Amino acid sequence: MDMKRMMVILLSLVLGAGAFAAANDGKEEYSIWDDFGSNWYIDAGAGVQTLFTPDFDGQPFGKQLTPSFHLGIGKWVNPFWGFHASVQGYSFNAWRGTPLGDREPFSPMNNVDINYAKQFRYYLRYLGVRADFRFSLLNIIAGKEREGKVYDLVPYVGLGYMHTFPYRGTTKENLLTGHLGLRNRFSVIDALDVNLDVEAGISDSYMHPVDRKYAASLSLTAGLSYYFGRKAFRHPVARIPIESVRYITDTVYVREVEVPGKERVIERVVAGRRANVVMASIRFDLNGTVPRPGQETQLVEVARFLNANPDAQVVVEGYADATSGTDKYNKELGNKRAGTVRDALVNRYKVDSGQIKTVAIGADEQRYADEPLWNCVAIIRLVK
Repeated sequence: MDMKRMMVILLSLVLGAGAFAAANDGKEEYSIWDDFGSNWYIDAGAGVQTLFTPDFDGQPFGKQLTPSFHLGIGKWVNPFWGFHASVQGYSFNAWRGTPLGDREPFSPMNNVDINYAKQFRYYLRYLGVRADFRFSLLNIIAGKEREGKVYDLVPYVGLGYMHTFPYRGTTKENLLTGHLGLRNRFSVIDALDVNLDVEAGISDSYMHPVDRKYAASLSLTAGLSYYFGRKAFRHPVARIPIESVRYITDTVYVREVEVPGKERVIERVVAGRRANVVMASIRFDLNGTVPRPGQETQLVEVARFLNANPDAQVVVEGYADATSGTDKYNKELGNKRAGTVRDALVNRYKVDSGQIKTVAIGADEQRYADEPLWNCVAIIRLVK
């Protein structure tokens, strides 16, 4: 990993990564980060856990394990890190020898299980809340978002609070906890992950009453995560010639010829749907029916897409400006402009004519009200 890529990663982690461009094989790759409302998820899971207290290893394996459940909500801030909060709990089994004399922390003791070795099990019923930071280890190693990958390794670390309930001789307590875990994250579909978590925990002295030490725990949990909105963060944007329309995810932009470097939003479309997406805007001179020079790349890209997707269909909408000409004249002018674009796609770029329909709109609709002459245009719209 070169120094430039490392600096990009560090900057992304610190600032939350608004937008950046990274060098890749000598080519510039531009990316756009999603809004804060995306990459939220909820998760739920169940598993087994054990508490490491004195004499636990002398007990049958089945009695060392207890069930646990969790329900949480999380947010990936960028492809490299995020945060998570959850409610977790149910039970622990703790073991030690008896009696302890005046150090006995529980009263009464007549409801605990005592075995022949004078060891007893005390029952902990608890509920806790936790918060942690999570990291996408494989994205950090790759130095970029691994969009569409099936597997990710997610370390996490955090703190929490646990409340134990009075139950069979144990008492009500409030405890601080810490945890360190590793999530194996498998992407099933775009909105759903399957998770397998291995987690180590630590809690304060109440859990280990013999010497008033901290007690450790270990858990294994399986669960599901459901994502709201889009799961990905960035989307490639192609650099295009002037006088053209481009679309990024759900927003269509037009580049203003008169103001170099400036763009204007002209339309928004439903994310993830191809229908009604503007693919290109072919401009004409006033009263002209031949496209203005310098727009061939738009036709090439539209033709490439249609040839690669024979089931796709486009509509070429022919427009005219409303500053001159009668309605009939403008309608005929729009029809000729749409026909010129269709003929170029079919004859020059070998697109199947069945994939293209034309519509003459003329001056009935003015898409660019602020720039009247921009309406001397033929819009290529993807409809299927």
